[in-house]
Amino acid sequence: MIVEYPKSDHHKLIPLFSNHKYLTILIKTVLKEREGDIFVDNVEEPNVALISYKVYEVIGGDSSNEMALDLLKCVTENRLIHFPDCDWYKFAKDKLVLAPYPRTKFSSEKLSIERADEILEKKLPDGYKLQKVDIDIVKKINPKLAPAFLPFFKSQEDFVERGLAYCITESDFIISIAGSAMPIYDNEYELQAITDPNPIYRRKGLASAAAATLIKESLEKGITPYWDADNEISARFALKLGFTKPEAYDAYLCSKNPLR
Repeated sequence: MIVEYPKSDHHKLIPLFSNHKYLTILIKTVLKEREGDIFVDNVEEPNVALISYKVYEVIGGDSSNEMALDLLKCVTENRLIHFPDCDWYKFAKDKLVLAPYPRTKFSSEKLSIERADEILEKKLPDGYKLQKVDIDIVKKINPKLAPAFLPFFKSQEDFVERGLAYCITESDFIISIAGSAMPIYDNEYELQAITDPNPIYRRKGLASAAAATLIKESLEKGITPYWDADNEISARFALKLGFTKPEAYDAYLCSKNPLR
């Protein structure tokens, strides 16, 4: 029988998801922050588990376990499933309607302050200002940009206390932000950069300046940013910032779950 796992104990499941190769920081942070819902076969000694968080569904445990099929019945349609290995995918592909959703993981090993400084040599256009995100700026975040950052934090104050971000402003309007998409644990975080979609803000180097400044401060503090891209534009931007070794992989969109 599949049951919901107590939120207070989410962090105890980290070993069950340790064989995931991709989105590891997201998985770890969801568990440590006790976010989302987790379903397991046994509360006392879980063998298989499913994290359900926003658009993500993450599978953990052994696909050969007798409760693996029952766990798949909990998969929600129209979400991205992350399998820990090929065995889980092979087990699920004939039971769920799945479509590959390409992503690209990057290495942070070649990130450097020197590369960040090279990017920052290009001056911002007149009227734009680079600023570190503090509590006053957080309160002014453009609603078009906020969903990329704030949902993982308990409050605006929590974002400032446990996150790190830089932004580009024009007067009091925040145009572009680069920051930690989640609280920083173990001196590492997933970097997120986003710019207002208005075309007038494109190709001005705004996101590059914010992200390069963020990377520079992170490296100076011994903190490592990571990047995982879900489109070609994001992948090219990662390479520009100094991320290397792009590794393509697939998450899977579950368009239909006949088991439900």
